[in-house]
Amino acid sequence: MLKSAGTYKETQGWGWGRWKGLDLKPYGKDARFVNECTSCHLPVRGNDYVYTLPITTANVNGDQIVNNAAAALPFNLPHQPLGWGAITMYVDPKTRTTATLYGNDIAMNTIRSLHSKAIVAGERAYGDGAVLALITWAQRDDPHWFGGRIPQRFQTVEFVVTGAAGSKTYSRYDAAEQPQDHAGRSKASQRTNFMLALAPAQLP
Repeated sequence: MLKSAGTYKETQGWGWGRWKGLDLKPYGKDARFVNECTSCHLPVRGNDYVYTLPITTANVNGDQIVNNAAAALPFNLPHQPLGWGAITMYVDPKTRTTATLYGNDIAMNTIRSLHSKAIVAGERAYGDGAVLALITWAQRDDPHWFGGRIPQRFQTVEFVVTGAAGSKTYSRYDAAEQPQDHAGRSKASQRTNFMLALAPAQLP
């Protein structure tokens, strides 16, 4: 879905797109496709036709978007990654958690400059000053979508900061907003390597 009140004024201000199957073939070429989309989203027309609101720093009509209250991060962290680019995400059904890897501008520039094969192979060398943030949230039931789950209060925020000569600094903060440095050098190295090895999502 792409929001543009002017461009898509005939379809409730939304442009609709869908890709089907593992090979992501484009689906829908005529008005019937648009009607299919809008009809499905009609129950949430009072929510701008959106079932699940994003986590964002934006305000709507002066009110904070509802998901922010549950998924917001504390202000005393060394970085605020929710405004950064999202690199990838994953869900752990066993622990009922959702995690998203964010990158600052330097990290995102690295991602954009690499060939897709190199990205998949994990051959990434983030530049000096790149910061990665892995946020893990507990999940809660989505009130707009039966069976769906969306982020609840965050559990941990992990940072990896790259420096000169390939140096890397790891830090971790828990839901009590306290730095967790007691894990030891081995654990920090393990988590650093895990975050650096996460392959960026491939978009259609």
